[in-house]
Amino acid sequence: MVFFNFPFWRLCLLSLPLASSLTVPQQPLTAASEENISEVTQDLAKDDSAFNITDYTSPDEWNPTKFDYDVVIVGGGPGGLAASMSLARVARTSLLYDSQEYRNEQTRYMHDVLGQDGQVPLKFRTAVRQQIDELYPDYSFWATRKTKVMGIIPLEKGFRVYDDRGGTVTAKRIILATGVKDVLPNKPGFAESFGRGVFWCPWCDGHDYKNRKMVVYGKLASAIGSALNIRKLTTDITIVTGGPISKEDKDEAEARWPGWETVIKKTFNIPIRENDITKVERTTTNMEPKDDEYKVHLNGGTPNPLITNGMLISVPTTQTSSLHKQLRLEMDGKSVKVKKNMESSVGGVYVVGDANNDSSTNAYHAMWSAKRACVDAHVSMSKQEYLDAVPEAMAAAAGGDKEFYRLQLEELELQIGSDVEQMYQALGG
Repeated sequence: MVFFNFPFWRLCLLSLPLASSLTVPQQPLTAASEENISEVTQDLAKDDSAFNITDYTSPDEWNPTKFDYDVVIVGGGPGGLAASMSLARVARTSLLYDSQEYRNEQTRYMHDVLGQDGQVPLKFRTAVRQQIDELYPDYSFWATRKTKVMGIIPLEKGFRVYDDRGGTVTAKRIILATGVKDVLPNKPGFAESFGRGVFWCPWCDGHDYKNRKMVVYGKLASAIGSALNIRKLTTDITIVTGGPISKEDKDEAEARWPGWETVIKKTFNIPIRENDITKVERTTTNMEPKDDEYKVHLNGGTPNPLITNGMLISVPTTQTSSLHKQLRLEMDGKSVKVKKNMESSVGGVYVVGDANNDSSTNAYHAMWSAKRACVDAHVSMSKQEYLDAVPEAMAAAAGGDKEFYRLQLEELELQIGSDVEQMYQALGG
């Protein structure tokens, strides 16, 4: 956890500059318009990964006696909304920031979610927020829409959060449900078509193209895998590899799919085009999935574009937020590394949904991982509240024996810490 013992945090305070010399005002920040961002958030906007605890926290603010919220949630998709409801169910207050940056921003309908199949994502989010507002008005709170968290600094037993409107709040725990964004090819038509006939998830969108024409676009080995994943939906598939297939491409494909040339080309009759795509052009004006049709233009002097109803692509992703850099969170490739309880390398900061390294990217995972984080956050806060209430009673019982008190406290921390996992298992986790 991020909570320091007394000698360490006192040493940190000694290293802080004098309050009078701090460049950032230490009084609570007032609300500001987006055009008049405070000095704090201007500095953060320049390079929030360089955000330094000693620059923005005075000694008096290092250990607040009262926090504004139990938890700050960053992200308003399924993960963030699930966290808001879950915390409210155990009377924990939360403030949710929603920058309105969603991975499925252009997706027309949600699929493969019980009770929500065919739902418009915006309507889903709106309905969930309305339900939370009606049921838990005393516990779940929302920051102003399109407010972005710019900086988070650890305190002795919690965090201070800065946003791009000049606001600041404190919380005992942080849940990052910030998600990822897909890095699309910088070619005409891809951005406009993504989520509307061009997609990466067969479960989310594939069924709309059952028995229709499909193009699979990507490196040979991954494209073969994608083609196999949609063969139950359609056999009218063409693979486009993005250019000539190299020896390395063939070796990788052979390692993953032994005998691929025979199986893919002859047995499954899937043609492989060793071209790159230069442009994706929609040929219909209606925007329902049943109306999707595209011309896929290829390089290499190919005069006739491929005609397809949909295109399955494999593209890299990147973190939507840069808070992982600012907090120096340990990474696993492009994903934030988390423990079983969804806690990151910084104690008290949980990362849920697409942003973490659970290797699952769907609404169910976002909601499940949020629930997992909330259980751990609630139990750990209950533990901390108990420990904070113990010292006077224990010191009196120990007759002023500080060493006895210290050993008892350490034993108590270990015991209550193990209860967190037991609690989650009892809840069916």
